[in-house]
Amino acid sequence: MAHTGPCGGVLVVDDDADIRDSLREVLEDEGYEVACVGNGREALEHLKAASPRPCVILLDLMMPVMDGWQFRKEQKQHPDIADIPLVVITATGKRPVLVDAAELVMKPLDLNRLFEAIERYCP
Repeated sequence: MAHTGPCGGVLVVDDDADIRDSLREVLEDEGYEVACVGNGREALEHLKAASPRPCVILLDLMMPVMDGWQFRKEQKQHPDIADIPLVVITATGKRPVLVDAAELVMKPLDLNRLFEAIERYCP
């Protein structure tokens, strides 16, 4: 899927602050702009206000307040953000078929695999 318009980098959605901080560091080291939030509700608020919008979302599934499944359901209801690709990052053993994600990277994260997934969506 080709991204159209300016890219606002990567949005990391994970309730674990250590994972968010680690991902921010490694992604910024690779030259990406990175925004981080702690749950799906915060992600929706960020996406509605973000300009330019992120070119990809790294989404954890198991989070308080609004989990990854509910976030994706809500995301798809907003035409301005519905087509932003998701890379699900999860430790859950369930294959997140219902999330309709572009990619799946299991925790603990294989950074090479993660970078490959991000590079497909970020110019």
